Amino acid sequence: MNTPDPHREEAELVARCALGDRAAWESFVDRYGPLMAALVRRMLARRTGRAREVDVDEITAEVFLALVRRERVLLKRFDSRYRLSTYLGVICRTEVLRHLRRGNRLPLDLEDPTRVPEAAGALGPSRALEDREREAAIATLRAALQGLEERDRLLLTMKYLDGMDYRSIGAALGLNPESIGQFLHRAKQKLAQEVPHLRAFLAETADRE
Repeated sequence: MNTPDPHREEAELVARCALGDRAAWESFVDRYGPLMAALVRRMLARRTGRAREVDVDEITAEVFLALVRRERVLLKRFDSRYRLSTYLGVICRTEVLRHLRRGNRLPLDLEDPTRVPEAAGALGPSRALEDREREAAIATLRAALQGLEERDRLLLTMKYLDGMDYRSIGAALGLNPESIGQFLHRAKQKLAQEVPHLRAFLAETADRE
């Protein structure tokens, strides 16, 4: 008796959803709705210190809408070589950030959740300039990632935008944690070829870990 392959089943379900199969979409919503809500809740709590259920519900709904916009392009882009939970996590993070931007509730520094926001006007000119340069580098990194292959994009996103450690990245992508450093090094090399001035930013970020 053959054992069902969950990974293959989820890939087939996404493929059916991408074709507009209503029954498949209802199954997708029932199966992955709780997961997406949990991801959104965790991301909100990490970014802001709390996660109101009204915000979780709103953002989760936006994730579902993002999946079906523009002829379901995000569903069609899913690469079955990777875990669906990882792909959905990237989309959830995007919608969480959009939600926070709309409400002007982004932390001072998205990439350093341990930093305590300072009072308005307390930053000196040098510190303020450093923050602006870092924000610009992060924006450039997000844009540059779109031109990379799926695995490289996921690796760099998880490490440098989500702050995940090698063990967590390996678990999400189904890779040996001991190989993550090598894969990241190659991904950074490819990124540096496309956007050379990001090399210093990635090196600086790695030095702080």
